[in-house]
Amino acid sequence: MLKPKLISQVLQQATTGGVKATILLNPEGSLLAFAAQSDRDARIYGAIASNIWTIYSKHCKADVGGLSFLMLECEEGKVAITVVSTMILCLVARDDVELGILKAKSEALTRHLEEPLSKVAGY
Repeated sequence: MLKPKLISQVLQQATTGGVKATILLNPEGSLLAFAAQSDRDARIYGAIASNIWTIYSKHCKADVGGLSFLMLECEEGKVAITVVSTMILCLVARDDVELGILKAKSEALTRHLEEPLSKVAGY
């Protein structure tokens, strides 16, 4: 059985070095687990990330392979969004965090969570 508290602990490990929030969402955009300063921040970041991912993934379906990773530079920070199994993983960082660090943390989390999340993706 998947334990949300354990997933939050794994996400918390990536929320260092300028990363402000790490969020795991279902495909509809509902929060499954998060590590952020507040619930409010996690809900806001999650809603925005889910909408961005949905719009870009619909646009990229025509391309071979579709969308697998999205990185954005915003006025107040940087965002990385990717898919783990059927879930959406979002990392939000300060603007001084290098994009390579953000991508490496996203990839490490994806590798770590892919197998457990794929077991529950069908439910």
